[in-house]
Amino acid sequence: MKPKSIILIVLALIAIGGVVAWAYINKPAEKVENAKALEIRADELTNSYAKDEAAANKMFLNQAIEVTGTIAEISKNQDGKTVVLLESEDPMSGVQCTMRDEAKLETGKQVRIKGFCTGYTMVVLLGDCIVI
Repeated sequence: MKPKSIILIVLALIAIGGVVAWAYINKPAEKVENAKALEIRADELTNSYAKDEAAANKMFLNQAIEVTGTIAEISKNQDGKTVVLLESEDPMSGVQCTMRDEAKLETGKQVRIKGFCTGYTMVVLLGDCIVI
């Protein structure tokens, strides 16, 4: 094979790789309302993480979760987003839901919230949340 042919083949492969990488990087993010969600109560979710964080991560991390619970606290984060904390059996834990949009919520009320599980600190973290 001639050296010119090899160079053209390599350049074509690099160009194809670049197009594939660009398409992957720029694909639209999945919206939580379109995702199939696992349904669970807030206390069950926090208990799962408290018992075995690694197993809970395998089951819930980066998954859409529809969680039902009682609102313990409503606040704003540093970005001005509403953050809802759902109660759990453990008073030091709960499910922290960062809401995508403003919603009329009240402390002490039952609510169903859907969001993506992003991890666990002392609380289970859900992001991109909406009220169901």
